[in-house]
Amino acid sequence: MLLGENNAGKSNITRALDILFGDMWPASRRLEEHDFHGRDSDGIAVRVGAHVSGIPCPYCGGEVSSFKWEHDQSSPAAGGDPVTYSFACSADYCQRTFVKKEMRTALSASVLDADRRLDYQLSYASKFTMLSKLMHRFHERLMDDPARKDQLADLFLQLVGEFGGVPEFAKFKEILASTAADFGQNLSYRLDIDFSAYDPSNFFRSLRVHPTLADEVRNFDELGTGQSQVLALAFAYAYAMAYGQSDGTILVIDEPEANLHPLAQRWLATRLGALTAPGLQVVITTHSPHFVDLARPENLVMVSKDADGATRVVQRSRDDLRDYLVEHGADADRTQPDSIGGFYAASATTEIVSGLFSRRCVLVEGITEALALPELLRARGLDVLREGIAIVSVEGIGNIAKWHRLYTALGIECYCMFDTDSDKKGNNAANLAGKRRDIMSALGLPRDLGESENLSTDPIAVASSHATLAPNFEGAAERLFGDRWVTLHSEAAAVVGESKPLRARYAAQRLSAEGYPAEATEALDALIEAIRGDLATPDTQDCEPPPTS
Repeated sequence: MLLGENNAGKSNITRALDILFGDMWPASRRLEEHDFHGRDSDGIAVRVGAHVSGIPCPYCGGEVSSFKWEHDQSSPAAGGDPVTYSFACSADYCQRTFVKKEMRTALSASVLDADRRLDYQLSYASKFTMLSKLMHRFHERLMDDPARKDQLADLFLQLVGEFGGVPEFAKFKEILASTAADFGQNLSYRLDIDFSAYDPSNFFRSLRVHPTLADEVRNFDELGTGQSQVLALAFAYAYAMAYGQSDGTILVIDEPEANLHPLAQRWLATRLGALTAPGLQVVITTHSPHFVDLARPENLVMVSKDADGATRVVQRSRDDLRDYLVEHGADADRTQPDSIGGFYAASATTEIVSGLFSRRCVLVEGITEALALPELLRARGLDVLREGIAIVSVEGIGNIAKWHRLYTALGIECYCMFDTDSDKKGNNAANLAGKRRDIMSALGLPRDLGESENLSTDPIAVASSHATLAPNFEGAAERLFGDRWVTLHSEAAAVVGESKPLRARYAAQRLSAEGYPAEATEALDALIEAIRGDLATPDTQDCEPPPTS
């Protein structure tokens, strides 16, 4: 599952798979000038490689370990060809590099880009459409049985005979054949025209695939775009699974959510999640949280771009993820590789998963902050949506640390906001202090900074990695904005009902037109600077960056 912002490089990864394992023979692939970074086709070599397993080497009987494709204008191969295509074998003594057809066809990719033209894919417009490839495989199996082949040929000849019994058809055929022969007298080859019900080289080419509704045949033009795409996915899956081909097939799906409404996305996501059960390898790029399966975190591939424009990919194994979580404060005994996925999937919400698509994520306790805080920040010049910053409710202070650990493990920058809860007493206060200590561990700070006596009493206290609200969001807002906040919050009940989050958003939206008090302006400006990552204070230490590949 490839996740990331637009233009992060996900399509380059799927194209690389298509180059190595797609329909075209890799050695015949050529790049255009615009395919190169900065259009520098002379100074840049493009290399695509993949490690593989289970493919026997026909030269030595060992196993193919990798394939490599390279396009290098500055160092062309024999004959001036800039493209080289080779393999490596697990046997050190095997020095062959020429890829044979049986090696290449042992692992193939079917790539469905976001423009899944169903009418094209289910036609014979080219030998590379899904229908053409499927029927070619059918034909190969048919030819394996001579008796069945002869029987089918006889049936088709009977159909041709029936066509010839129609007088108008026979007359047209006669005129067309004689005219074509007359017009083509000066050509080297003679053109014989013959109508038949089948292609002699491929019996199945006469078969067509069509959609139906209530047992009635429909035209592809009648289908909505979303329906067409779902049917294209279904056909691709059936093609990959037919005749035991799944173990040698990579199904690449670009944005399966395209043109589907939210409920249809959720349903399709549940079906795609089961595709790998028979052994089929599936690679999906998506911008929809519905297709993100946290139960299998090792399958998440985070794609992003560095400041210099280079694509960075982060993917962690379960063991690696477990080590990271424990190093950042998770309980070592309770955090096990096999249970991590279920632990996070059980408490995930669509909003929480959506944070994986952000440039930076602000983790807050509840929906009140998630709805009202963006309004307060926008009035001071930070539009979080425009800047790709997600403000995410994690459903309680006890969940901030665990989601911070997962987000940062996957390369997502995080900022935390939570309450001091200075109005709480007794066991409740002690329990909340433990959760704040856990947050400090996740941030890489001394745990005792989460103790009540070490927290600021300011309405909003800002540090580079986190901010605290005293005693909570509503209390901090009332302290910063005074009677105006109280009045608006009370007034909101008649408009939006008794919902505390909706009333807070209502008040925050209307405060923006009134001008903020100096204390509120100072606190929010400091918070904006910290959320953007521009504030550096001595009280924090950065977590180590995630591994890249």
